[in-house]
Amino acid sequence: MPTNPQDSTPVRIGFIGAGGICKQRHLPGLKALDNIELVAVCNRSQASGQQIAEEFGFSEVLTDWEQILRRDDIDAVFIGSYPNTHADISCAALDSGKHVFCQARMSTTLPESQRMLETAASHPELVNMLCPPPHRMPWEAFLLEALASEQFGTPLHVRVTCSNGSCYGPLIFRDLVEFSGQQVMFVGIWAETINTFFGEYEELTADFSIPNQTKEDENGKPVEMKIPQVVNISGTLRSGISISEYHCGITKHENLNQFELITDQGTLRLKAMTSLEWSESGKDFEPVEVPENQVRDWMVESDFIQAVRLALKGATPDERPVSPDFAEGLKYMKKMAAIHLSASERRRVKLTEF
Repeated sequence: MPTNPQDSTPVRIGFIGAGGICKQRHLPGLKALDNIELVAVCNRSQASGQQIAEEFGFSEVLTDWEQILRRDDIDAVFIGSYPNTHADISCAALDSGKHVFCQARMSTTLPESQRMLETAASHPELVNMLCPPPHRMPWEAFLLEALASEQFGTPLHVRVTCSNGSCYGPLIFRDLVEFSGQQVMFVGIWAETINTFFGEYEELTADFSIPNQTKEDENGKPVEMKIPQVVNISGTLRSGISISEYHCGITKHENLNQFELITDQGTLRLKAMTSLEWSESGKDFEPVEVPENQVRDWMVESDFIQAVRLALKGATPDERPVSPDFAEGLKYMKKMAAIHLSASERRRVKLTEF
């Protein structure tokens, strides 16, 4: 969404859970904008909240996220807490009249996400936005145009490969079902990316495995792993194109994070956030020359703030679009529900079942 540098309407922000990507991306992104007031932050501990406040200039540190929602001097809330809290906080924030930016992933289950969308629909005057997957950047505009015009040929098959060692290292919330629910490694990020470029699944089959069955907590106590560490998905998109996905978090010797679009003329390969390459049949991969005006790097925070500023002036949702919003998020949550159902019942699942 284009921003208007002349629009400097003040926007007052509260943060609920300011760790990880909030410190790396969202807070620096907001600090780079004009007329942004960081009013209050609520973290898991007073100490961590105080550290964030001192680093980024929040006026106040709170210990109860509901205190942020009760304040009249906050226009919008950034939610960076664990996925198991997203539905309750998002819905409460919208009901309290706050614009909402919810950090990925949307929630732990499809019913929670449906509740988030229903609440957002009851508050059309408020902006609701999820953090977009970085895999869509920086060539999204170019790719959407190229795919629509079949610049690289007629699509035949999409292949996603995401292989890394993300399941090693210390125990974190992403390892635990009670915090992450149906979210699995990078599967949700790729679900959003696939939806953006190629459309939704029509039907799919999935299987899971958990080779590393335990992981030690900070006290050295083994914790049973329940979130899949190897995921295979195959299916058909609504467009009729076939698709296969391989997600693996136990690989130590390689780090692949890419999709390949196989067409009747060759293969288009996106290495997430790194390179866009094309190989005509029988030739080596070469970089794709993307016009400079179709390259757009991370502008997530400015997109959200501009939408909030427009909403504060009475703009309708159509006049202040953001992507992804809760409606888009629900699409990938349906896929997450489908792959869990397929793996548990060992059958092909149609997305219309949800």
